[in-house]
Formats: sequence, structure tokens, C-alpha cells
Amino acid sequence: MGRRDKAAPLSRIHAMEHSEPRAPVHAGQPASLRDLGCDERWLQDWLVAEPTRLGLGQVAVLAQELSHPRGGSLDILAADGDTCYSVEVQLGEVDASHGFRVFDYWARNRARYVDKTHVAVLVVESAEGRFRHALQALAEYVPLIVVGLRVWRGVNEAIIVPEPLIVNQSLDVGGTVGQVEGKDRTKDDWQEQLTSDAWAFHDAFIGWTRAHLGEVRVDYSPKSYIGVRRGRRVWAPLWPRRDGAQLYLPDPDGSRAEEPSVAFESFRERLREEGLEPSWQRTYNAGSNPVSLRLRRSDLDRPLVQELLRASFEILEAGTSPWSERHPQLAMVDNATASDTLHVERRLGGGDARA
Repeated sequence: MGRRDKAAPLSRIHAMEHSEPRAPVHAGQPASLRDLGCDERWLQDWLVAEPTRLGLGQVAVLAQELSHPRGGSLDILAADGDTCYSVEVQLGEVDASHGFRVFDYWARNRARYVDKTHVAVLVVESAEGRFRHALQALAEYVPLIVVGLRVWRGVNEAIIVPEPLIVNQSLDVGGTVGQVEGKDRTKDDWQEQLTSDAWAFHDAFIGWTRAHLGEVRVDYSPKSYIGVRRGRRVWAPLWPRRDGAQLYLPDPDGSRAEEPSVAFESFRERLREEGLEPSWQRTYNAGSNPVSLRLRRSDLDRPLVQELLRASFEILEAGTSPWSERHPQLAMVDNATASDTLHVERRLGGGDARA
């Protein structure tokens, strides 16, 4: 009797199949591109023919086999807005040669196109071998993405699926790579996890932004932060804290340089007077959001904080000139103050102070 009861649901399964058609399901097995007769040039061409196959979202290919003045050629240079991806592809397991080469081309492109954000991308079949730990360690400090291509062979066809293997967590990346855990988070997930103060900050921040700066889209899918986007660009990733959030904003001068901009120095001096301490995080999101600031709900009422938010929001508008050029007198005064402060700090540090 028990066995008959278990078999009864089969009719319902068949009924569901008829009412909800699904794609055919076929058996397959893992394969390698070399087993299928493909080489690295074929893989390059296959990726270039449809750039979304890189797993990076809606990117455009700018060049293939891009030659550099001092020798060598980058497999693929792709871009999404002002973010450039230096891409090296390899069949099989990643090796030391390709692992170093991608950083070589990435560094050269940073120097060649200084006004862009640059990300190093390795596209390989596997990164499970000797160099995985080294690549994971590097990805903590540099904008690196390692995309794995899983190959499955059926009777008459093969399927290649890109998946993220190693990703610098500060990068704003679309496509398959942006889903590091394979499943997007939701607004409900975040609200359940955060403290009431952190969620109140989130609500107040988004409400103030929409009321005073313009429309934004809130992206709850990332694993570690809530992305507040202006268009396709992440303007303010909110990394929740117990009573607020850590923000990473675009520089009001639009700088991605190693050294802080004139605008940042100006805001830092004035914010310090109010007890806030911004920092210059050049490595965050490959330099696109270098201004880091810890805020609580009450900080959103400060006029100076609102001024910084507005300046970082406006610089994303095409054609907007740097903040320090639009406010030369304010920038000049604040940088004179910064210079005096630095001079005093150096004297104290050097032992020149008198009791």
C-alpha cells in the first residue's frame, strides 16, 4: 500500500510537464576545448564574436591582438563605459606565463589610457592548480577577475558556460561574473540581516539622494554591499555597518590617480573639523570610487556631507568639469590649510616640537 501511495504523484508530474513546457534536457559530459579541436585563437574569435560570452555583462570589444610599443599583444581589450578590461585567454589550467602577462598588459593600459578604470581579466578553463592561491591573494589588492569556462559535450554539440572563479570584491561587474555566489541577494535578504539603525541609514540615504540629487537605482544583488547606481554606473556602494555604512564615492574632480585630488584634500580638511575622517582608497573598484567615508544617519543632515555627495554625483554627468575648477577659491583656501597642517605634523613627527 505504501509503495502505491508513493507512485501516485507521477500523474501530476506528467500534467505539469504538459502545462509548463521546458527546454529539452540531454545527457552530457565534461570536455576540454583541445579535445574538441579548438585552440586559443579560436577561443579569442569565439569571445569577440559575442562579447557577453566573457561573462562581464554588456561589454564592447575595442581591439583584438592589441600590440604594445615594447612588444607583445593583448588578446582582447574590452570596455563597458569608462571601464577597460585587459583580457588574456588560455586553454586548460592557468600557468605562470599567462598569469603574469595579464598584469603586464593591464599596467601598460593604465599608463596608456590614464582617464579610464582598468581591470585585469584571465579567461581560462581551470584555475584549480598551483597558482590559484597566488591569484586569490593578488585579487585582494588589485582589480583582477578570473573567469572559468566550463565545457560540456553532448551528442552533436558542446556548451561553454562562463563562471566567476576569482573576483576582487570591490569591483562593480555585470553579467555572470557579478553573481559570485551564483544567486542574487534581494532587498528582503538585506533587511533581514541588517540592524535597524543600518537599515534606517539605507532608507534615509536613498530618500535624500532621490529628493535632492536625482533618480537612482538600488541594486541589492551584490554579496557584500548595496549598490546605489546612477544609470549603469555604481555611484555609492553602501557597505553596511552596525549603525550606518561605509561609502565609496567617485572623486569630485574625477581623479583615479594614486595621490589624492585637490577636491579630496579640500573636503578632507573641512570634514575633519566636523569629526569625520574620509580616506583615499585608490584600489577600490579599480579607482572609480576612491573617496571612502564612514557615515551614520545623523551625518546625512550635515551640509558639508551633502555637498560632498552632490559633488561626487555631479561629476558622473558627461562634460562636467572637476569640482576644484568650478570652486577655485574654496579649493585654494582649503589646500593652504592642508599644507600648513602637514607642515606642523611633519615637525611634530620629526621631533621638532617643544614641550
